[in-house]
Parts: sequence; C-alpha cells; structure tokens
Amino acid sequence: GAARGGGMQVTAAKLPKFADPAISVNQLDDEAAAAMLQAVDGIKGTSVFSFRGDRLLKSTPEGALKYIARRNAVFLGESHSSRDDKLLMKSILVELSRLRGASSLAVGLEMVQMPFQPILDWYVYRAPISKDSDRTLFRESEWAQRWGWDYDNYLPVLRYCQLKKIRMLGLNAEEEATARVRDGGLTALTAEERERLIVDAEGFVGDALEPSFPTYVDAVLRPSFAAHVDMGIFPSGDDNTFRNFVGNRILWDEAMASTAARYLAQHPKKLLVGLVGGDHVKTGHGIPSRVERILGNLGMANARTASVALNPSWKLYSQSKTLVELKKVRQALSERQRAEA
Repeated sequence: GAARGGGMQVTAAKLPKFADPAISVNQLDDEAAAAMLQAVDGIKGTSVFSFRGDRLLKSTPEGALKYIARRNAVFLGESHSSRDDKLLMKSILVELSRLRGASSLAVGLEMVQMPFQPILDWYVYRAPISKDSDRTLFRESEWAQRWGWDYDNYLPVLRYCQLKKIRMLGLNAEEEATARVRDGGLTALTAEERERLIVDAEGFVGDALEPSFPTYVDAVLRPSFAAHVDMGIFPSGDDNTFRNFVGNRILWDEAMASTAARYLAQHPKKLLVGLVGGDHVKTGHGIPSRVERILGNLGMANARTASVALNPSWKLYSQSKTLVELKKVRQALSERQRAEA
C-alpha cells in the first residue's frame, strides 16, 4: 500500500474556474411563481435529531436550520426512490433561502456528472421555465442512461433552483471513468482523470489508511455491494470484484467532494447544499469529511460541513452508533500501543 506523504498543498489557481453566469431572463407568471416558492408542508412539524458523540438528541427544525446555515456545505442523504426525500430537500432549500438569501446558495447533485455542467447552467440561467426545458435537461444530461432514478421526483428541487437562480453543480465523476475503475481498480484511471477527479491525492490515500476505514467498509460499503450483487449489477461477489467496488465508491465520494471543494474555494461565502445518496454522508469517510480535508489543503481555514439523513430509519442510528463505538475502541487500542512502544 501507499504511505502518507509530506504535506502537499494544492492552490486554487491550478483549479478549473466556476464562473457564475450572468442572471438571464427566464420568466414565470405570478400564480406559478407563488406555487413554486411555497414550501411543501414546510418543515415546522418535522422531527429532527442530532448526534452528540454517540448520543442521539432531539433538536428543533429552527435550531437545525440555523446550524446548517452557518456551514460551508451540508450534504443531504436521500433514498433515491423516495419522492418524500426530494420534497423535504426542497423545503430545506426554501428555508435556507429565507435565512441566507437564495443568491448565497449552490446545490450539488450526485445525479448529474461533471461533463454535463453546461446543460445545468443553461437550465438555471437561460432556459424558459417550462416542461419543454425540463425535458431538455432530462435528455441532454443523459439522465436515463447515467442515473436512471425517477426524474419527476427530482423536479421540485430542479425547478426551485431554476426559479430562484440557484447555481446547480454536477458533482459526479463521468461513467466512462468509474466503469473502468469498477472493472480494473483505481489504476485504470488516466493521469488526466486522477488530477481532475482527485484534488487532494495525499489525503485520498491517507483516508484509506485510517484505522477506522476497515470498519467503514464493513458497515457501509459491504452491505451496499451485496445489494448490487443481488440486483445483478455485479456478476459475482468475489474478493477482486469487491476490492474494485470499494475503489470505485471511494473515488465517487472523493470526486464529488473535490468538485464541491473547488467551487467553495472560489466562492467562500456560499453555502453548498448537496443532494446525494444516504451512504455518501455516513461516518468520517463520507463526502462531508472529505470536503473539510480538501478545503483545508486549499487554504480555507476552519471549513465546516454538516451531514443530514433525510427521513432516516432507526437502522441508520443503530449502525452509526456501532461505528462510533468501534472507532473509540480502535482509538483506545492505538493509544495503548503508542504508550507501550
């Protein structure tokens, strides 16, 4: 395995620029605008819980929103098949727009791959607000081929961003690269892909060497792999296939974190709200922790992120509690070994 290197720094000057296009002229009649701006049932009756260490505490929607609004980024973990999760995200966006102003927000989407950023920009800044524009975004982003989950479920979020001119970012690595990693491992990436998809190469390697990483793999990635095998996405569950699956998943998270961090490094006053699958926000190896690490290497001091599970089951809590406890055990063993050395 590779070892940690010594403090490589990445400068924002070397990164691609995200220039927000000038506000354009898409219009909507007053009645439709009022309907679009209304929060879906609001979030006032929503139950909110937060972790303090390994304790699960009840919070309030207002307190949670104020906490989120002070972060650089928040990642909302969804179930891809759940329309309720998208409606809740739209309500959260409405409330964050009220607290911070829509112009201070950006929305990152796991569902759209990086090369399709121009169609997202067209949809937000230049497209007429219409079902034809919705269909054009669906077609030109190759949604059906590259994502596949029900597009209509995501439209409340997409349309709200269009109406309020909230920049949307395609976070995900392109399928052409991730498919090669699924088949041949991380070494299948080209030099250009590695540089573009992995901003903080030292930190990416270091994350996989953390003592807690095997626990994360067993608790989060292995069940996901088993589900993919059951669905027929992978022909077998052998060790080599699983190893490449892990490589692909951590590349996926690192690439999404890299895209988010690039944008935030260039727009430090923005709050990026990411909509991603629930597994991508779990533990200290998910996207939020990776964003904090990358931003630190890009020179942004005290970068802060938050993770939110949308409409979670109690299974999420039980798994997270186990992960926390196991991490503490590993840390205690590591400290004991250092003391005895």
